[in-house]
Amino acid sequence: MFDSSLDALCLLPPQFGEGRRGLSPNPPEFIVRRHQSDSLRLPTRLFLDNAPWHRWSAKLSQTLASHLQSHGIATSFLLSELGYADQPEDSAEEGFVRPTLQMLPYRGERYGLNPADFDSATLVDLRLSPLRDASGRFAYSAEQIRRWESTPEDEPLSGGGWVSAFSLPPDIPGLEQTATKIHQLRRLAPQAAVLVSVTPEWLWRNLDTILAIPADALLIRAGQLCMDGIQFAELLGRLFESPTTPPIWLSPPRWGTEQHANVDDCIKLISLGVSAIAIDPWMCDVYEALDNVPEPSVYSGDPESQLNNAIGPILADFLLPKIERFAALMSTIAEGSSLGSFDRPIAERLRIQHLGH
Repeated sequence: MFDSSLDALCLLPPQFGEGRRGLSPNPPEFIVRRHQSDSLRLPTRLFLDNAPWHRWSAKLSQTLASHLQSHGIATSFLLSELGYADQPEDSAEEGFVRPTLQMLPYRGERYGLNPADFDSATLVDLRLSPLRDASGRFAYSAEQIRRWESTPEDEPLSGGGWVSAFSLPPDIPGLEQTATKIHQLRRLAPQAAVLVSVTPEWLWRNLDTILAIPADALLIRAGQLCMDGIQFAELLGRLFESPTTPPIWLSPPRWGTEQHANVDDCIKLISLGVSAIAIDPWMCDVYEALDNVPEPSVYSGDPESQLNNAIGPILADFLLPKIERFAALMSTIAEGSSLGSFDRPIAERLRIQHLGH
């Protein structure tokens, strides 16, 4: 009896007698095609979607983002969230290197957004749906506002505590106006690909309108949902049936047993047609370990090295093995059907190969 994950799906090996000569053990670059512009080449299909940067100091956040960049992970952040808001563009007095694989989260309120974000972004994420925070609110905490506004620790925050999301006049009054905003974002960040992101609750009711939006990709942010893996795969299959569906980026849901999508599940989702996968579920242990990393000593002459020596082993223990397995499994996916199942009803539901008889 299978659980509610994707364990019932099998990644298919080559058939008997099929040759595999000339295939690289490393997956190819990830090509992001842009409307009426040159394509982008990204090192991997992985991205970090929603890190809680305000939990850590700006220097620690900078170092973490730089490490993720070095492993090819596109990372969502505002420059203000990493403490760059008040630094000149060419400032290198601290020795920290500004990450380049920036995924710019464009929220309707535009808190913490700076013009330099558009200059440095590789990807722009136009967020049409709010997310719940850790408390369950559609709101931003005082700590987030402090980081966005660069408020010193010894000064009070304007407004005090929680600030409701989507509380300001909407930047986009309705889905019909989204195309205009995308054109504006393309002018502001001509080097970047523009994604539109939504949570899935209202996606299928507004599917025709959303698919008509001229974005370079659609990011489905499902990480706060819990649902059956096969049911979710079936919903994705219906989405891919439309010839107008853009490339789908995905923050996967939790399965019915509350478990997160593991690396093998993510590869199966890509085999079903997903283009890129968020690694946020893989970061839970990393975040807990980062909470215990001490700030560099005021007497340290090399704070970057001190943080590198702390963060490097954490990523080596909790994240890099997952990235390596993802790359290894990606290198085995052949063009065409890469999935099958020994369960006939599941194979028929997902239109994949049935491996039994």
